Amino acid sequence: MPIQFGVTCFFNDYKEFAIVPEVARQFPLLKYLEFRGEFPFLVPDDTPDSQIQFFIAVMQKTSLRSTLHTIYHDINLATLNPWLMEANIACYKRFIDIAERLGSELIVVHGGMLPADYVNNPLKNKFQQKASRRLCKTLSVLADYGQRRGVKIALENSPPEAGQSIVYDSRSHLAILEKVNHPNLGALLDFAHAFLRRLDLIDYLEKIQPYLIEIHAHNNMGKNDDHLALPDGKIDYLPIFKHPAVRDVPFIMELKSYEDVIKTLTWLGNIL
Repeated sequence: MPIQFGVTCFFNDYKEFAIVPEVARQFPLLKYLEFRGEFPFLVPDDTPDSQIQFFIAVMQKTSLRSTLHTIYHDINLATLNPWLMEANIACYKRFIDIAERLGSELIVVHGGMLPADYVNNPLKNKFQQKASRRLCKTLSVLADYGQRRGVKIALENSPPEAGQSIVYDSRSHLAILEKVNHPNLGALLDFAHAFLRRLDLIDYLEKIQPYLIEIHAHNNMGKNDDHLALPDGKIDYLPIFKHPAVRDVPFIMELKSYEDVIKTLTWLGNIL
């Protein structure tokens, strides 16, 4: 089976989405599109229904399948605050509802973090355990809700952050997945995030493979989460393309501009 390549693009105006059918026609290797669940693109109870209908209409002009990356900024699925945990669950249920409408196969979530102030506290271990329990409970509720609507939950590894990320390597990733132990919850491996943490990418891939339901790919220079085109930056994706584990799941390339999308798809057409 060929790699199931997909893209997400950081549009600043939702109307730019209209170009998707032309890109899909130009690059037949493209099989997926990942919606961006951030302001100003797609946010529950903020995005007008007409805009969601616009996305649906555009996608109907293609044979692309889709996934939905939920909100990353201004939220924390591992919050220690019980009221915020309930708000998180309500927010992500709405994302699942939108994913169902869009026909998206899964939503992507990040595992959250322990804020920097807690990391430097003598009770750090106690706080981290509580944060992990909150994350597990939230994921369990969302996995149940998503299962009833045909939408899977993909837990992504986080890039280096100011606080202590709950999911940052294969060990922490597997720990959460095994604790929740839900058939509708799987793993998303972001190679660029793992690269920023100086991890062995193939080792991570092989350890997480039993739970793997999506991949994120982009490039960087080893310092910041740049979301560069795949041929740019320091990550060599050629060995990754050869690994059989990447062929069974959506391989979504998270790129910051339309120009980088075209550059990467052209490069892939040449090397593959």
